[in-house]
Parts: sequence; structure tokens; C-alpha cells
Amino acid sequence: MDEDDAIVVESSEEIGAEVYKRVVIDVLSDLSLGRVIEKVRVYIDVTQPVFIFIGSRRMGLPSVHLKDFADVEIGDYGKQEVLINLNKETYIPQLLNKLWERYGKGNIIQKERTKIIVETPNYMTDVDLLQDLVIDEKVQAINDRLVDAMLRIIPEGFRVRYHQLTDKYILFVASEDPIKQDWKDRAEAMRDKLLEAYAYHA
Repeated sequence: MDEDDAIVVESSEEIGAEVYKRVVIDVLSDLSLGRVIEKVRVYIDVTQPVFIFIGSRRMGLPSVHLKDFADVEIGDYGKQEVLINLNKETYIPQLLNKLWERYGKGNIIQKERTKIIVETPNYMTDVDLLQDLVIDEKVQAINDRLVDAMLRIIPEGFRVRYHQLTDKYILFVASEDPIKQDWKDRAEAMRDKLLEAYAYHA
């Protein structure tokens, strides 16, 4: 996607708009939200003062399964265990939490960073179940990162905030002053226009 189309900042100050566009790009990148946010529209007017951020969220992100980043096989002969050899370390915390929850901490052995042993009497069937185990980031964790992104992006001192967060979009209005209805109306109009265009191109 063209970055100029993906992130648009509207401001009376052209230089300020470019600076804020760079801030948005950097923050979304730092928090690994590029796969979550599809398009961004920002309106900023420091004379009012008001800051509006609208982001459409990607729909239908593919689930990440254990087999996508690990080799899963039955352990050595005579041992009731499943071996997990990780090809990447990105999802280790989520994976361990799911294994502990399912099998108990005492049955999970991790002597090496990328090698995990699951002790289970059902190893013959569990090897297939584990390959298809979904290792997804919880929605709440993503939403927390989105809010964190907003707190980094909004201008310093804009502590009065109004926001909407759904599975389709994030809407954020911030100011130094009480949030005006006109600003909410503008934000919702921006949201509707963005979602309508997104639905048209989807």
C-alpha cells in the first residue's frame, strides 16, 4: 500500500503535518501495529486546540499456529513426551502460557531457549493437537498497544480525551480543553468516510 494513501495528516501547518505523519509511522512501527492498522487519518489544529486520530483496523488477520513457527514431533522412544523445536522466538511467552495452562508447569521442560518438551501420556494424539494450537495475541493486548500508541502520538499537554475502540476502527480526540461536540462530530465524519472508502476497496 502507498504510504501517502495509508497515512494522511491534515493540518493548517504543512511542516507540522509532515512531522506528525513521521511520528505516526514511527510509533506504529515501534509497537508492531502495522498489521493491525490499515489506514490512518489525522486532523490537528493547535489553535483550537484539537487532535483527532482515526485508524481503520485490518480484518481477518490469519491465526498463528504452533506449526507456523515450530517443528512438533513425538519424543524419543519409550518417553511419553512431545518435542517442540522453535524456528523463531517471537511467540515463546504466549506459547509457554498456553502449555502451562493445558499441561501444568511441572510437565513443561525448557532446557534450551528454542527447545520445549511437553510430558504427556497422550503424546500420540497431542502431537497433532499441538501442531494446530493457535498462538494468537489476545485482543486486549492489541487494544492496550493501540491506546499506548495514541498516548505517544497525541501532542504533549492534550490530556482531555475521548475515544472509541472497536474491532473495525480506533477513534481518538484529544485537547487541552473540554472536548467539544463539534470535534466529536468531525471525528465521526472522518471515521465514516474512512470506513466507507475502506469497505469500497476491500
